Amino acid sequence: MPDVILPVLDEAAARPWVLGRIQDGSRPIVVDNRPTDGSAGIAGELGALVVVESTRGFGAACWAGLAAASDPIAVRDMAAVLR
Repeated sequence: MPDVILPVLDEAAARPWVLGRIQDGSRPIVVDNRPTDGSAGIAGELGALVVVESTRGFGAACWAGLAAASDPIAVRDMAAVLR
């Protein structure tokens, strides 16, 4: 199953719902793009790999997630890996 890249910026309320629906075998990689609501900490507690990207922006966060991916397949489209 692929690595799943999830850029995060102030989405603490959504993290448990999203991470709870990723298929077993997929590895969630949450990219901390300097949120102020503890989103990254919540993701880490739920078992996601958390990567810090200090440059704000969706592109920078996606690139950091790709750099952290170890599976030959990495996705950003959640529909492919939700149960």
